[in-house]
Amino acid sequence: MKRIIYLLVAAIGLLVGCTPDEETWVQAGFTTDKESYEIGDLITLTNTSTAENAQIAVCKWEFMGKVSYELTAPEPFSVEEGGDYLFRLTVTSDRGAMKSVFEKTIKIIDDGVRPTADFSWLPERIVAGEEVAFTDQSKAAEGSEIVKREWTFGAILSTEENPKITFGSHGKINVSLTVTDNKKRKDTKTVTMDIAKGAGSLGVLWSHSYDEQGVVYGTSPATSTDGQYIYVSSSNYNLVCFTKLGERTWGFDCGQNNEPNRGSDYQHPTPTVDSDGTVYVAVGDNTTKAGADASKSASLYAVKGGADGGTQMWFTAIGAKSSMRPFGAPAVTDQYVMILTNSAPSTDGKHFRIYDKVSGVLKYSEKTSSGSYGGCVGLKDGRILVNTGQSSGRSYGTHIFFPEGNSWSKSTNEQNYAPNDQPNGSQIAIGADGKAYILCLNLGARISTNETKALVYCYDAKKTTKGQVSTPEWYTAVKGENKQTGYGLVVDGNGVVYVATDKYITAISSTGSVLWATEVAGTAYGVPAIDNEGYIYYNDAEKGSLVKLEPATGKAIASLQLGTELKSSPTISADGTIYVTGMLEGKPTLFAVEGAATGYAANAWSQMGGNPGKSGYMY
Repeated sequence: MKRIIYLLVAAIGLLVGCTPDEETWVQAGFTTDKESYEIGDLITLTNTSTAENAQIAVCKWEFMGKVSYELTAPEPFSVEEGGDYLFRLTVTSDRGAMKSVFEKTIKIIDDGVRPTADFSWLPERIVAGEEVAFTDQSKAAEGSEIVKREWTFGAILSTEENPKITFGSHGKINVSLTVTDNKKRKDTKTVTMDIAKGAGSLGVLWSHSYDEQGVVYGTSPATSTDGQYIYVSSSNYNLVCFTKLGERTWGFDCGQNNEPNRGSDYQHPTPTVDSDGTVYVAVGDNTTKAGADASKSASLYAVKGGADGGTQMWFTAIGAKSSMRPFGAPAVTDQYVMILTNSAPSTDGKHFRIYDKVSGVLKYSEKTSSGSYGGCVGLKDGRILVNTGQSSGRSYGTHIFFPEGNSWSKSTNEQNYAPNDQPNGSQIAIGADGKAYILCLNLGARISTNETKALVYCYDAKKTTKGQVSTPEWYTAVKGENKQTGYGLVVDGNGVVYVATDKYITAISSTGSVLWATEVAGTAYGVPAIDNEGYIYYNDAEKGSLVKLEPATGKAIASLQLGTELKSSPTISADGTIYVTGMLEGKPTLFAVEGAATGYAANAWSQMGGNPGKSGYMY
């Protein structure tokens, strides 16, 4: 009997213990300080959510395509366009993960009143290289005032009221003025201007589409040593040769061995031109939503260059399930061709691969880490620098490979350059003094990620010893983000480093101090380039423009609209012609641009791959 009583008491205890959970609840709710608003009005939300026998652990706010998490409420904000906007608050309790949702539609009234953007300029006939004065003639609506002006001259920005601009390029260019009043109402005026040619201005010499399919995504032009021939490719796996006069000489099919994912919209490596004119190109992307195709392999081709070229010298399959999606180009030394795969072949699992450049025979291979999108460079003393990808959520910076007879040994992860930050597909640069420069996505190893999203490291390769942990000469935070789009650095003859991130081009002194940082109008892409007069060029992918910067100040002095999208790095040839690949009318297109320069920067890592042939092998 006692046992029955004890069991009854225990059961009652269990029931009593469940009672708080049964009575636990949360109720989401919020109020607004008004029922409707005009454009520009501050909207204040007040969180009125409640809970019983629990605490509110999470408040998820969703509105206008944004998501934020604040236990109280988002900071007051304004809306710049009229309409009905749905606001949703989801609250979650700390007990039982109970949820409640509250929604409210907030009305933003657009009365149609706007400022009127307008401007004039003198002289009316604009010549590249001559100053033009622009005058804001915009008018504010009654009872308001204009508080902000945003000018765009192609891909050049200004916030002055009445800017003075000297155009560095000739041809058609869009000039826009957007004015904003104190109620955050906007208006924009755009005028397409025809800029007359001036001495030394940028202008298109010629442009030609070179493929009917595929995209330009990371692949840049490469030229022969003398600048007579230009080689381009696309994700459609065709290698095409042009003369410097714009004549298409030949095309070579790099997809003839059933390379995977031909014609996709994925990134594709840049070809490399050796000093003897041989062109090396890697193709094949085995990354698909369905998984890698075990029957297909990425490939490396050696193709005869020049006027009578376009024939295969050798071909090698990299290996089943391999994928070539790095943003760089094959590195070519005196004896070898080196590539870094994104996905290693299933046969050996090794990403970094060295081939004899005469025969195409594999001489060495080694595992780095999965997802390698970056580049590799060769040093004259036989060492090799190879950027890594991510592995199990970690990054290991840049490996150093040391020559040992006919083979190499790899630095350990701890001995790598920038061992705890992520190159993230960036391209390495080497100065004439042997210093190596690496752009990384900041993972917080040295500087808080709250302070910067991108870091530049400098290491002295001459001080790097096998088996030892290298200490950086310096590391510097730069503005913008090192996204996985093949960003990188160049170095001039004085050791000044120019680095591209998504929203900035930054100049860093030889001792690691930031000299200037120029904000780009759209989105920068790839690696900058330096001409023999010291000017810096970069591609604005979003604006489809080639932009020229003054080296002392970073001021944008020329912007030349080329295509609808330029996801590549500019190439400066031996005679100073600038070549750019991009998309125009839906087709991969090569642009040849003339300027004042007569060559690329000497004694420098002047562009992606260090030189117009993209060999990645100079010092």
